[in-house]
Amino acid sequence: MKKPLRTAIAALLFLAGSLTITLLFAATLFGVPEADLPAVALLLLVVGGGVGLVALLLMRPAVLGRIGGVRGQLVGTGLICSLLLVGMMLAGARAMFISEHDLSILLTMLLFAALLAFGFSLRGAAPMARRIARVREGTSQLANGRLEMELPVDGHDEISQLSVDFNRMARALRESAAREREMEEALRELIAAVSHDLRTPLASAQALIEAVSDGVAADEETEARYLSSARNELANLGRLVDDLFELAQIDTGALRLELEEASLHDLISDTLSSFHPQAERRGVRLVGEVSEGVDPVLMNPPKLQRVLYNLVSNALRHTPADGTVALRAKPDGEVVRVEIADTGEGIAPGDLPRVFERSYKGEKSRTRRKEDTAPGAGLGLAIARGLIEAHGGRISVESRLGHGSRFHFTLNRA
Repeated sequence: MKKPLRTAIAALLFLAGSLTITLLFAATLFGVPEADLPAVALLLLVVGGGVGLVALLLMRPAVLGRIGGVRGQLVGTGLICSLLLVGMMLAGARAMFISEHDLSILLTMLLFAALLAFGFSLRGAAPMARRIARVREGTSQLANGRLEMELPVDGHDEISQLSVDFNRMARALRESAAREREMEEALRELIAAVSHDLRTPLASAQALIEAVSDGVAADEETEARYLSSARNELANLGRLVDDLFELAQIDTGALRLELEEASLHDLISDTLSSFHPQAERRGVRLVGEVSEGVDPVLMNPPKLQRVLYNLVSNALRHTPADGTVALRAKPDGEVVRVEIADTGEGIAPGDLPRVFERSYKGEKSRTRRKEDTAPGAGLGLAIARGLIEAHGGRISVESRLGHGSRFHFTLNRA
């Protein structure tokens, strides 16, 4: 149904409802004789219908919009209503054969009432127009980049609610801008770290290969050692590239894991076995504890293996000789809780909120040991968090300087 037709139907229904209510009041409260009701109804219908049609035409947005701002439109609406009321009373007075004297008095009173209505409309429109202008000014400043802009909220009407929504939008934009600045800073740090960590193995591998190519290696044993070192550097470079690719998938939301029912006990056992030689070289005790009832767990075994590798290698890297790294798992309702705890130097309280950020290394409080030759751009914990969240779990950390750190994450039980 088209809008003009809907408007016409609504106007007719409103006219019929108003006429019915008026006649009921006239017959019950105003004491109009029953014999006069048909004539009164006809008069109201003719005059009211004509006046209502004029009102509809004059109060259309296309007509009122030519007046100007909100103040002009509100005042114009009040003036039109007053003039229409005068016109209706004049038509009614003529139909009722009121004398010229009485008609002049009536018109005088109606004119005075119309002028008062105009003045009150002007007075009432002024504060509303100022409030709307304030919202418009705030919107303009917000569009120009002044995100700290907020509007005062006075009252409980639609304009006040608009101010509340404006302030909520401004706060959301400020938070978004702050997050964008943080991401840009993190990206700069990541690029700097990755550039350094990519350049180091490349330069080392290039130097070793050039040495072999130039005949610097005097014998086959030295040549084999150089080539083995170059191969290790290229393997480190490959792992770093894999980290970057996986982190890109996590950041873009493109990582989709196929979860299956698998044994967490076996996965933890394999992880401990693979790290035992490294732990022995460092003089670190590596222990594992898996409670009964843990298996089966919903997981993607290769990706969860990656998480355990990142967390255990991180714990070993920051645990001194004679220290302990413990890998534990226990059921907790519908989830399994996994903990990797170490007795290392711990993490400074100021660094704790940032440990899962990209490019975080925390070198001020967690020093790198001399035997740690593999490059790292601070991506391990960020990848671990992304993979655990892709499993539908949560990861967190607790730490005290000088007492070690404890990383926790959850997995859904099958």
